[in-house]
Amino acid sequence: MRSLPTALTATLLGTALVAVGLPATAAPPGSAGTGTAAAPSGSDLSQEVNPFVGTEDEGNAYPGATVPFGMVQLSPDNTNTYGSTSYSNDAGRVWGFSHRHVNSAGCPAAGELLVTPDTSEAPRTTRDFIDIEDGTEHASAGFYEATLANDVHAELTATTRVGLHRYTFPASTTSHLSFNVGQTLRDAGASDVTWVDDHTLEGWVDNGGFCGGTPDEQRYFFSATFDRPAASTGTWGEDGEYVAGSAQSESDSGDNGAVAVFDTTQDQDVEVAVGVSFVDVEGARANREAEATDDDGTQVAFDTVREQARDAWNTELGRVEIEASADQRRVFYTQLYKTLLSPTIGSDVDGRYRGTDLAVHATDGWDYYQTFSLWDTYRTQATLHALLVPDRAQDIVRSMYQHRVEGGWLPRWSLGALETNIMAGDPVTPWIAENFALGTVPDDISDELWDYLVENATTTPPDDVESVGRQSVEFYEENGHIPFYPENEGGLGGQFEEYRHGGSATMEFALADASVGAAAQRTGRTEDVSAFLAKGRNWQNLWNPDVELSGGFQGMVNAKRPTGEFATLPELTDVTRSGFHEGVPWQYQWMAPQDVPGLVDAMGGEDGFVERLDYYFDQDALAAEPGVSPDAWADGGSAYYTTIHYNPGNEPTIGNAWLYGFVGQPWKTNDVLAANLNRFPDSPHGGVGNDDLGTLGAWYVMAALGFQPVEPGSGILALNAPKVQSATVTPDGGAPFSISAEGANEKLPSYVAGVTVDGADHTAAWLDVSALQGGGSLDFDLSDSSEGLTWGTAPADRIPSVSAEDAATPSVDVQASTRCLAGTAYVAVRATNTGDVPADVTLSTPFGSRTFADVAPGRNAYQSFSVRADAVDAGVATVTATPAGGVPTTVQARYDALGC
Repeated sequence: MRSLPTALTATLLGTALVAVGLPATAAPPGSAGTGTAAAPSGSDLSQEVNPFVGTEDEGNAYPGATVPFGMVQLSPDNTNTYGSTSYSNDAGRVWGFSHRHVNSAGCPAAGELLVTPDTSEAPRTTRDFIDIEDGTEHASAGFYEATLANDVHAELTATTRVGLHRYTFPASTTSHLSFNVGQTLRDAGASDVTWVDDHTLEGWVDNGGFCGGTPDEQRYFFSATFDRPAASTGTWGEDGEYVAGSAQSESDSGDNGAVAVFDTTQDQDVEVAVGVSFVDVEGARANREAEATDDDGTQVAFDTVREQARDAWNTELGRVEIEASADQRRVFYTQLYKTLLSPTIGSDVDGRYRGTDLAVHATDGWDYYQTFSLWDTYRTQATLHALLVPDRAQDIVRSMYQHRVEGGWLPRWSLGALETNIMAGDPVTPWIAENFALGTVPDDISDELWDYLVENATTTPPDDVESVGRQSVEFYEENGHIPFYPENEGGLGGQFEEYRHGGSATMEFALADASVGAAAQRTGRTEDVSAFLAKGRNWQNLWNPDVELSGGFQGMVNAKRPTGEFATLPELTDVTRSGFHEGVPWQYQWMAPQDVPGLVDAMGGEDGFVERLDYYFDQDALAAEPGVSPDAWADGGSAYYTTIHYNPGNEPTIGNAWLYGFVGQPWKTNDVLAANLNRFPDSPHGGVGNDDLGTLGAWYVMAALGFQPVEPGSGILALNAPKVQSATVTPDGGAPFSISAEGANEKLPSYVAGVTVDGADHTAAWLDVSALQGGGSLDFDLSDSSEGLTWGTAPADRIPSVSAEDAATPSVDVQASTRCLAGTAYVAVRATNTGDVPADVTLSTPFGSRTFADVAPGRNAYQSFSVRADAVDAGVATVTATPAGGVPTTVQARYDALGC
């Protein structure tokens, strides 16, 4: 059981639009911006998703068929470079359609079991291009289709663990399907194909490789059946020669595959169901039989599965109902779709899965998830999953726990069962801390997972585990920074990302440590609060006050060598010498939201901080052309070292816009966001680089709704002007939560003139996440101009920093009980302020919430919530106490079941 149920039920809205692979024309930034009425209830949201968005400009999206968090991602392949990892919409051609893809990562991976339809006399035995007929390629959530130049029409859909193909061939006796296991999107190893009978093919392929190379391989199993027997079958091996009638082919590496030939002179359709598994062939077969076979043993029809996939997407996308223009809805639901692709289910229908120790384990009534791009997803996606799919988020967290139990250490960036160890810092720590803060850690593993979290943040892992964890723990604890060893000097810098990116990794460690302290404070683990929050200020050890900068500024974060000397280099020094990963010090200096007061002091005071931030965003250009990205900004994608200004498309900088809310100028956040959000048009070129498994999609969704997490583990959500007229989410078992933003401009900046929460004025530039989880309303009063606005500007209304040295820490004692009155059950909650400062206290239950302002020390807040029924199940009440200008503390108390 999780502590606070917040799952959202489905509300289906949408307009019937068809996602196509042709570039769409986005509305110009200066065009009309207010939204139109929402589509009728019950329409098909899956059709409002354009899977082709992000398939160009290093977006690395795949446009094929999958279901939410599905094990199968059945999609066309036509490239496998770092700039275009599996598919380019502009290419207009394909090799075929493979069954596993990674959503918008920066390196090619997966691509197992490539299926290619053809009609050539000699069966196809290698990966060659086939052109796509112009105008025939279309996709929506859960479906893809295209007509190829060989006159074959291909259609794809999927269940969770099965890929469904339908190929409509021309009339021919040489129509065939090639199953290529010797070529993947990365490093195919040994493989095997075996014809079980004339309509069943089974086998496996070992595949590995990722950014910088991953030496281990993982075996991918499949079991494929056709809806009718093949006329003939065969295989090919390492020599590439097709052998008709051959029933089996195994290869140590290199070419390998099988062919099924069909007579399509009368019946031109061939349907294929491919079950997959990471456990064994039996698991793949069982998955196929469970998800794509009827009770009578026949294969489930393609159209039936396509409808099921559509329904699955409508359920998940329908968790958020928005009112906006047709164009805005399409962009919004496409980005929401991207957040619901990863991580992916790794367990079979019988619960078995391949753990990070590469052994087989089994779940007990829950789904195992794998492939965690943690350096990216901890910043946004973890929060959105906890808000939208908390039941699933619990299974995802439980899977992370199993990663530690089975793999011996928490992961950094796992691909399936393999640890890749790419990216610097300690991203698993803030990811877990955020889940603790949002109540999605299952109770039965909570204490042990917390111990693993602290272990990971304070201990170097043993030599016999794959994850490298924190290598520099001893040095870091003593010196407050990671020693920088340039990668081109070999040694530690050549071996570990942590050392060669010592500057950015120190910034990451400080943020991660602060997240532990914040989560400890929020969950009542007082023994871990002060030390971790103090380490959140370790970024200050990188501050070099003597560096002279562009714009007339002075002082900057610099990587430090083991001797303590700063690595002071030109502002645009590349990664091999700077010590900063995927960014320059100008961009990383802002990655200390946990200690903005410290940043303000280092930059010479609040005026100096704001002046530098304005220069970084080029506010003069934003004022001259609202809603347009300044030329000074990075282009996105991998343009990491091309500018000292804002990079709108990379993770370390995606929270920068909300820094204005920490210093009393929250209106400027909306100037930045308007320009950035306009970089997500409904076209293959939409977005600002790779989405990184849902990270930027989650960023977009929350920004469009009017909030964003800014300090993991804290429960703090910074507020901004939404880009939708209204939105509604409906927590599982509780009252709906609504957002209203009448007059929101979709292309130009809107500004917040005022906010009410549950009808009460809310002057702070931030909101505790419990307000979203407890049900109620968040209403924005928007203005077209920032002139004269005062919302969020008072010192007490600024976004607090958890690691600030003078941050006030509240304390509350909470009691929850149940009682009967006139035959109706009530839940009573009492919170006593046991701290030294006044605090706003919010009492939340599944039956409502109430906020008491300025509760003095020693005084209490009390509310009895009606259940509106004669009985109540046992549950949890949540109390959040927030002092003026301080950091919120959340305490939970259980209440008993009661019948009246």
